[in-house]
Amino acid sequence: MSDTPRGPAKVTVASGGQAPGGQAPGGQAPGGDEPPVVATGRAIVAKAAAGSIAVRLLGGVAIWIRASAAARAALGRNYPDIDLVAHRRQSRALRALLEEEGFQPERVFNATHGARRLLYHLPPSDWPGGGAAGGSHVDVFLDIFEMSHTLDLGARLETEPETLAAAELLLTKLQVAEVNRKDLSDVAMLLWDHEPADGDSLGMLNLRTVAKVCGADWGLYTTATQNLAACAGLLIELVPAQPERAKIAERIEVIIAALAAAPKTVGWRMRARVGRRVRWYQLPEEVIR
Repeated sequence: MSDTPRGPAKVTVASGGQAPGGQAPGGQAPGGDEPPVVATGRAIVAKAAAGSIAVRLLGGVAIWIRASAAARAALGRNYPDIDLVAHRRQSRALRALLEEEGFQPERVFNATHGARRLLYHLPPSDWPGGGAAGGSHVDVFLDIFEMSHTLDLGARLETEPETLAAAELLLTKLQVAEVNRKDLSDVAMLLWDHEPADGDSLGMLNLRTVAKVCGADWGLYTTATQNLAACAGLLIELVPAQPERAKIAERIEVIIAALAAAPKTVGWRMRARVGRRVRWYQLPEEVIR
């Protein structure tokens, strides 16, 4: 495991002796340790918790943390950035913490978008091995996640420790309108170890939450079901072992069926009448780093 300090200690990028491009296959550091950026993400969350600031990881790093060794070996990848969610009401305290720990703010972006999103980075000299251009980026969403679709992550931010709950992690991946192989691989990695269920816990994905959110937004429902189908179609390339591939495919079927059967709001039904004649997703703002 990484020797990155926890709790009140300084948050630093763990070196692991390798730059990101030198990590072993599967996104893991040599010797089976967690990737340095994962260790750094964990350290940020722990440091924030010590200061009573609620912060959770999302994105590929969060999925890696929740994954089994088998899923990591098959579907892990390099993780260049850290994605976080925090409450807007605690953004000032979080800003102070990150800057105290050496993360450099993107000041123009933060001044413009700071009510909903913040960007930080470490200088390349602090990235393992002298690192990638610009160092490791930290992207902070404040309650609301706005990309192809808008998700309220603040309402259930503290459902589970360290990472967002699996339901929200899945939604943040399924909402990508212009989905790519990396996103679909992350979906498969999450579903490898999380069974659709009625609640939240390690190894469980709260299907009620996913169905309720998609049942209130026809656009999100459309993108999510489209991406679930795309993931199912890609499984033969992503997951070499048939038992695991069949398990993930079955879970995808269960989720699609639950989304179709879930109650729909009046707004959902009204938007469904318009259908695909009008674009049903947003074009995310490109962030220049």
